[in-house]
Amino acid sequence: MLTLKHAEVTYAAEQAFSSVSLSLDQGEQVSIIGPSGCGKTSLLYAIAGLVPLSSGTLKLAIPASGCGIMFQDDRLLPWKTLLHNVTLGLDRDASYRSSAVHLLERFGLAAHMHKYPGSLSGGQRQRGALARVLVRKPALLLLDEPLAALDAQTRENLQEEIKAYVASHNITMLLVTHSIEEAVFMGRRIFVMGSNGLFGETVNPWYDREHLREEEGFFTIVRSLRRTLSSIMGGST
Repeated sequence: MLTLKHAEVTYAAEQAFSSVSLSLDQGEQVSIIGPSGCGKTSLLYAIAGLVPLSSGTLKLAIPASGCGIMFQDDRLLPWKTLLHNVTLGLDRDASYRSSAVHLLERFGLAAHMHKYPGSLSGGQRQRGALARVLVRKPALLLLDEPLAALDAQTRENLQEEIKAYVASHNITMLLVTHSIEEAVFMGRRIFVMGSNGLFGETVNPWYDREHLREEEGFFTIVRSLRRTLSSIMGGST
């Protein structure tokens, strides 16, 4: 599905990230954590084709249109209803409208689809932003800390909804986040990113457990990743 080898992105004279090598198979869910400034967002933008690689190689087994990206902010247009935001650019195809309605219903937004973003809560807006990405049926879902601004309970609920959806539709997912707990809950594999690439790979054997957050193994992985992250912080800030 996706292969990166020795990838680097540089803006003018400033290096965003370097030496990133990563591969994802179809249907995998992978998380990346790392300190601010290590290039996590730039990595997602490069994969999505929004910025070019300065060096290295990127191979995607799908066209760029098969990538969907969800950003830190919802980016909903305030002058359009939630439904119109979800179908933006797709309005002329009735099948997309039907899919949009289905997604909004699935994410508990049936009663809000004709409302404007200004009258919605943060969690509702982010669910709407998620529906806008998923209505295009992406094969690869890229998540750029889309839940960071939400309260803890809403964030956990949305994590569960995203995880269930990508699993049921065999979507490949790559999440970048500052939250170690979120990375472990959402990823079958977790990487720590620093200024000079990805450091190690942690496999999460408890990924499919129904009550993952209560498993001792969950906390064991979190503690291990926290130590790894702490060890590289000095070289990435």
